[in-house]
Amino acid sequence: MLSLTVIAAVTAGLLLVPAPAGAAPRKPTPAPFPAGAIATVYSSDVSSHGLVYTDVVDGFTELQKNHPAVMRQNLDTVIAVNNAAAGDRALVNRALADEHDDLLVTMSDALGEELGELFRKALADGRLPKTEQLLSGSLARGGGLASSTFAEKLIFDYDRPFVVAPKKINEYHRAGEEGPYDDDPLSKAFPSGHTNQATWKAMLWALAVPEFAAPLLVRAQEVGYNRLVMGVHYPLDVIGGRMTGLAAAADRWNDPRFRPLILAVGDEIRAELQWRCGAKLAVCIADDTPYLGSAQRQAAVSAQRMNYDFTRIHRPAPMVVPEAAVSLLERSRPELSASARRTLLRESALPGGYPLDDRSARGSWQRLDLVRALLGS
Repeated sequence: MLSLTVIAAVTAGLLLVPAPAGAAPRKPTPAPFPAGAIATVYSSDVSSHGLVYTDVVDGFTELQKNHPAVMRQNLDTVIAVNNAAAGDRALVNRALADEHDDLLVTMSDALGEELGELFRKALADGRLPKTEQLLSGSLARGGGLASSTFAEKLIFDYDRPFVVAPKKINEYHRAGEEGPYDDDPLSKAFPSGHTNQATWKAMLWALAVPEFAAPLLVRAQEVGYNRLVMGVHYPLDVIGGRMTGLAAAADRWNDPRFRPLILAVGDEIRAELQWRCGAKLAVCIADDTPYLGSAQRQAAVSAQRMNYDFTRIHRPAPMVVPEAAVSLLERSRPELSASARRTLLRESALPGGYPLDDRSARGSWQRLDLVRALLGS
């Protein structure tokens, strides 16, 4: 049986045969992963943190026990965001799309106005089979039981905002669709599964096609913000979902047997977009209108949504970058050594001492700010 590395190399070769100078990119011939590549068990199907990702966000227990002011702010913030959205139907519609539709589709606007549309057309035409296998839907192979947040929700057992304050939360619906407002005893708030899923999908997508890394991560933050718009999650849920999503993506990327699948998805997306755009991807990106209009706007929006205005609850400690996170910049900053990437993540990190900051030697996923590392501020 061919190894996954060989499969990825052969696939890349088929997709990226050099065209004559000046010629338009050739139409690729996409093909799904072999069944064995998807059905195979990978080491990253289990969290490197001990089966699931509870210890990444275990600071939530201390917040519940010892920081009532933080927990009040947690509820007050979601009520304020949810109520304010009542006058903005466009915002509510985006939140509803992220609620009901495939995040692979809704987050594709991070690729840019024109490239996002080309990507969606390619999906509709069935021309991105590997991408769909890895990133489409709740059962996408890029995720797994370890990264689902089911266990974490049951462990922390924190009721959702519409359960705690039903008279203060607006319910938003699309015609003919039920909203997520059932008091399901198995569907708890912390951490946000939607944000977790959006984050690992965005991160794997960014590792596949690093030219889109920053806007994809900002778009994943928008998915998290939209959970507040819907009134189904608190800001701490969203922060926790971002943390577990990044940790899960790092496990996938650091799995040497799984990494070729991510790279093959990148080859597939790149070849398809270049053919549809009619030029090299860098040219297509330069001619497009970026997500949120500019990289400067992306950075500003990201900064607002990293910590949701929580106040410091502990004296700051030096930033320890989780070892698994260092590789997340490999594709976007290939010129940097591992040591230099660690330094960049440390220098771009959020200030310490805020809710969910892990001040232990394990390192703080809460403080990681990959968007700032990529775009500066």
